[in-house]
Amino acid sequence: ALVLGVGAALELSQRRRPRDATYVPGDCGWDPLGLTPEGAAGRRRMQLAEIKHGRLAMIAMTAFAVQEAVSQEGVVDETPFFFY
Repeated sequence: ALVLGVGAALELSQRRRPRDATYVPGDCGWDPLGLTPEGAAGRRRMQLAEIKHGRLAMIAMTAFAVQEAVSQEGVVDETPFFFY
């Protein structure tokens, strides 16, 4: 419930912010380590990599759910070397 509340608060705060011509969805301006490239081509490459990594993470979570459904044992219990 806490995660949903924080997510909703962040979403509402972003909707109230005025958008200008430089607005990019998902870009909240948070890059404390300065990893985002300066050029447009580099930034586009990083955005594409982020989308690909996110999709791979979704596939992995789906595989974990299927593994738990098939084996009737939790992934943490079945493969403890990943989690402990």
